[in-house]
Amino acid sequence: MSQVACDGLHVWMPTIRGSSGGDVFVDRLASGLRSYGVQVTVDWFDAKFEFSPGRLGRSKPPASANVVHANALSAFAFANHGLPMVVTEHHYVLDPAYRPYTTFLQFLYHRLVIGPSLNKSFHVADILTTHSQFTARALLNANIRPQARVIPLWADYDVFSPMPGQRMASHEPLQLFFVGNRSHRKGADVVNRIARLLGPAVEIVCTGGLRGAAPGDAPENVRSLGRLSLEDLIRAYRRCDAALVPSRYEGFGYAALEAMACGKPVVGFSCGSVEEIVDSGRTGFLRQVDDVEGLAEDILALGADPVLCAQMGEASRARAVSAFSLDSGITSYVTAYRDAIALKKDRRI
Repeated sequence: MSQVACDGLHVWMPTIRGSSGGDVFVDRLASGLRSYGVQVTVDWFDAKFEFSPGRLGRSKPPASANVVHANALSAFAFANHGLPMVVTEHHYVLDPAYRPYTTFLQFLYHRLVIGPSLNKSFHVADILTTHSQFTARALLNANIRPQARVIPLWADYDVFSPMPGQRMASHEPLQLFFVGNRSHRKGADVVNRIARLLGPAVEIVCTGGLRGAAPGDAPENVRSLGRLSLEDLIRAYRRCDAALVPSRYEGFGYAALEAMACGKPVVGFSCGSVEEIVDSGRTGFLRQVDDVEGLAEDILALGADPVLCAQMGEASRARAVSAFSLDSGITSYVTAYRDAIALKKDRRI
């Protein structure tokens, strides 16, 4: 991207900290934009504002900011400043397909608290973005306007990279790495089921996710690493033989992309956007949601064939770098900002 394309842009990103992938998105986007010459101001707000995001309307943007980029949960709160508005929806919690992965209380919370905030934010959006065709379809099916632009996410491929000279499938037993919070949606329960099903053929190492929880009642071949620093996370990706991504509903799926960036195949469920990231049969294996037995067969196939595991790892790295690049993502967001500014200007004329 040329430096000139970014001249004059000052993006204000007011964000409620959620200890989730949404925080990672803001950090990576802000860093990427700055590396391309865009001025960015990120203002973080306490998680308590999730319950009453309208209160954030009292906050003020930097004097030189000329576009707001905010999460759909809270974007409406910043519309009173009259700035062009880019709104991002990570995954649409009002999607009927999301309902099976929530408790009744969560369902009520999404409908009664989150839902009204989302609808207000969609209404004030000049440009609406999301990260996958899957989420874009969910928004379209719900008649959300404006129609969402799909801008896939990316990783820092200098940081998330294979270990020099790494060997694949070098562990006995095969080591799988699970990254995620303890939730049914993320498939944390599948970790223990796979471990019990395959027994000594596998070892599964797990993070506690961004919220620090780990799967409970784990069998002996499941080991929790707890909450990891970035350096420890990358080290764990590099040490494993394959990533286990058994999510049942996913707006994007950082874990799959990060594992692929580190040269690891991915085994998991063909859900949501995961199937947009993983090329099943080439960069890993995906089974239909809850086909645990089929998933176990694929894991055994990787463990029995180090050459296949290595080939899939190499293909994973190549796909991550080429299909989910920083340049493509930043270019798309800068275009979205420019378009939002133009739309706002046209409406004022």
